[in-house]
Amino acid sequence: MTGLLVIALAIAILLGLRPISTNFIGYLAWKVSNHVATTTGDITNQGANIRYVSYGHGDPVLLLHGGLSNKLSWFSQIPWLVASGRRVILIDTRGHGESTPGHSRLSYQIFAEDTLLILDRLDIRRTDIIGWSDGGIIALLLGLEAPQRVGKIVAISANFHPSGLIAEDDRNQDESHGLPHREIMARVRGWWSGAGERHADLEAEIKALWRSEPQLKHADLNAITAPTLVIAGEHDIIDLPHSGELAQMLANAKIEIVLGAGHAAPVTHAREINQLIASFLGIERK
Repeated sequence: MTGLLVIALAIAILLGLRPISTNFIGYLAWKVSNHVATTTGDITNQGANIRYVSYGHGDPVLLLHGGLSNKLSWFSQIPWLVASGRRVILIDTRGHGESTPGHSRLSYQIFAEDTLLILDRLDIRRTDIIGWSDGGIIALLLGLEAPQRVGKIVAISANFHPSGLIAEDDRNQDESHGLPHREIMARVRGWWSGAGERHADLEAEIKALWRSEPQLKHADLNAITAPTLVIAGEHDIIDLPHSGELAQMLANAKIEIVLGAGHAAPVTHAREINQLIASFLGIERK
């Protein structure tokens, strides 16, 4: 995995993605030099081994990544959250990263079930949750079905119904490029999801999930009482009126739009996202 991180970092630098590559370098330096308490492990549920890691002490904050990514996608958030005195918990959703897919059909319900089992394993009774995309959906489900386990929620680029996704062109946009380009992009996608050679199968199953779930109704959203910050990118693949409706229907929520950002704001607009998170969770940046 370390070799792949280095390759990805080199790609970012070559592409001139300086804010991203700087944060990546910062994460790698932190990873090598930090001396915080670290707990790693797995839970087993419905045939899957679900990997988790916990850094630091203090009030817990759970970071849930998006579909077709993995827990390392939070590289711009992990170091400063730990430095602020929070206990940071990360999970690889089943089928992603270091977690295996198991034998059950992927669903947000089973993702939420996996998450609760990990919180039980770590003896965490209540936690703030920062969820990105699919992770935000899982956070909302937990807020609905296990409200006693949830403090505050930050839901980044999350939808509550498939209609909230802006329709994409299903054609393979790489087809206009040569074979070397397609092979490189396939490797990058496999690294980003952590699924490697399993990525194509995972992608098919996740995209099928996106077409059918989630199915949260207005009454469900209104029943979620956890203070919630809804964040969307100006150019998100989640329709902005849908994000506004989400914030409006939740019992205790507000919305922030990150100008210039798309669906990957925690990576591409980390400074703005981190400021919003710190303010909402009452964290003093160190």
